[in-house]
Amino acid sequence: MEFNAVVGHDYQKRMLSTLVERGKLPHALLFTGPGGIGKRTLAMELVKHLFCEKGTACNACRPCRNLAAGHHPDLALLEGETSIKIDELREIRKEVFEPPYEAPVRVVLIDNGEVMTREAANALLKTLEEPPPSNLFIIVTSREQEIPLTVRSRCMRIRFGPLSTDTVRAYYERALKLPEARAEACAAVSNGSIAAGLFWMDEEHSRMRQQVGRLLMGEKRPFTKAALVAERMTAKGCEVEYLAFLLSFFRDVWWLSRTNDASGLLNRDLAAIMGGVGPGDARWAEVAIARIHETLGTLRYNVNRWLALENLMLHIMRPA
Repeated sequence: MEFNAVVGHDYQKRMLSTLVERGKLPHALLFTGPGGIGKRTLAMELVKHLFCEKGTACNACRPCRNLAAGHHPDLALLEGETSIKIDELREIRKEVFEPPYEAPVRVVLIDNGEVMTREAANALLKTLEEPPPSNLFIIVTSREQEIPLTVRSRCMRIRFGPLSTDTVRAYYERALKLPEARAEACAAVSNGSIAAGLFWMDEEHSRMRQQVGRLLMGEKRPFTKAALVAERMTAKGCEVEYLAFLLSFFRDVWWLSRTNDASGLLNRDLAAIMGGVGPGDARWAEVAIARIHETLGTLRYNVNRWLALENLMLHIMRPA
């Protein structure tokens, strides 16, 4: 079984191929790892192979065409930016006790599984505890720890890591036809995520990245600057991308404070901005990372995102 539409992740692809070929696919899979690296893409490719009349994801048969059009009757897709509620899981629970319409198995794909409300997660748990036959549940998440352990423990966990810089660069050159120099620059800021590299190569986001780095290092501390940065982060619904950047930034701060080795930075283009990091900054980085994770959790609810990020920025700037 080939997964040619998926970039990298050869180990995960081999594992899934073996499970399918041996008929050992479990009733529930948990795809976990950083965002933008291809977890959902691989999940959809797996569905395509399971539904395809030829078993090859041919893209030509009726099931493949239905999947591409987004209306195959045996694929239930749950996704949400902020929350997946209990009513959605209740509807799924009604369906899974009926046989699939035409495919050999029904697939319930839950993307951004970490945004399930606790009630929704409990409803899912009831189904996973006594899984009906001919159903496959796939949960995709970039924040595994926010999914209840009781749900996670009933899934086969498949861990995904960031793609290598060379893999990302090669994809940009081959698939997107970017010039070599631009592909190299794009891959350098990707942190192993194809989507993140493209996001940060946008000129406006690239400038903001530099501004945020300087603000965090204490070069500019006014309240108005933090408020403006927070406003821009949330203006186009990009707060999750910026929060992911903040996590990588403080990972680099922690790394520098411990090793003073700039070659291990994720954000190498910001090395000059982080030049003042010293051994005493490790605790600052640890506290900041905890606050960022707390903010990510807060955004699951109906909160003012601008104020949430403004408050975060004010609390994670370098102590005077």
